[in-house]
Amino acid sequence: MNIKVLFILLSLLSINGSQNILHATIHNEAIKIDMKKYQTIRFDSLVEDISCTKLDKTIFNDCWSMIQYKGYLYFLGSTIAGKNIAIYNSSGKFINEITFSDALLVNSMGIVAHLEELWVVSRFKIVNKFKLDGTPINRISLPFACAYIMSVDKQNYLIYSGGGCDKQGSIEGHFMALTDFKSINKLFIPKWGKRKRPYAAYNLYATNRNSNNIFIFPNEIDTIYSYNSKYKEIKPYFALDFHGEFITKDNYPDDNELAEIINKRKYIYNHNSFYQASDKLFFKLKGKREDICIINLKNNLLYSSERLFDNFHSRSMNPIIGSDGDNIYILVWEKDLVEHYQNIKCSYPAIKKILPSLSVDSKDWVLITIKIKNNI
Repeated sequence: MNIKVLFILLSLLSINGSQNILHATIHNEAIKIDMKKYQTIRFDSLVEDISCTKLDKTIFNDCWSMIQYKGYLYFLGSTIAGKNIAIYNSSGKFINEITFSDALLVNSMGIVAHLEELWVVSRFKIVNKFKLDGTPINRISLPFACAYIMSVDKQNYLIYSGGGCDKQGSIEGHFMALTDFKSINKLFIPKWGKRKRPYAAYNLYATNRNSNNIFIFPNEIDTIYSYNSKYKEIKPYFALDFHGEFITKDNYPDDNELAEIINKRKYIYNHNSFYQASDKLFFKLKGKREDICIINLKNNLLYSSERLFDNFHSRSMNPIIGSDGDNIYILVWEKDLVEHYQNIKCSYPAIKKILPSLSVDSKDWVLITIKIKNNI
């Protein structure tokens, strides 16, 4: 290829952040992000608008993830008894609750749009299928380890084993695979590391409905991958350099060491709230650093914010619970919202409007929908 033509092509690919995925996939190169070189920002600088939805019935104490689909809100929540699924309509009215006999071993949930079904994975191998209103359909057992399932087209699904390195924690010696559930079509990320048992993190896939990009951030791996739907390939996209402060699979400690690391915050031992909105990736670190990280996909710049809107601090270790093409979703206790605004001015009309109806004595939930700016 002519050198001048190649230069023009590479320049065009760098203009739009969404095209960077093609560049990274073709050349099998990961973009290095120095995690100590970031710009500290106020979260409000990312916010275009906020809306609020009060949920009318509390049936979970904490939330792992949330999906908004066709007028329904699905919350994967947890109580002392384990995990459940709470279904509300878009106005916050309670519709249904799905409980499980193996509630302590529920891993994840997802919508399979072409089937109009809700799938819930449990026991790292069971797929529980429901209609959109929560009516049970059936329950199947997979012949391989599975913690997460994502439908990528009408035939194929991306599955993640849970990251364990024993025989029960991988898929034919790999952490990820593409399957039609009749056979394994492709294998990705060969298994490695010290952790034996699989692990169900808060969220693995960051998707954007506007572009169909799928970013993947597995637990205990300092790399964000991208799935290319055209080539049906997973490639490293961002290599995150934590300068030795992040626990990965190759230096994963035993239980006693991990307890000390958590108590003394010696290392970054976890990440969650991994979502995508308006060409930005969001994730929260846990341990030595507790900030929310934002990667701008248009220019690959890294930002950091300690708090959320109006300097709000969420008590949850997983503050961002969902996203779509333009919005991220944050779930807060009613009482926390009231207490936060007792002594500071509220910047957002939707929160101002709902505050008089909230009580400091309530532990009900308020869903905060945050529209993220495109031009940041």
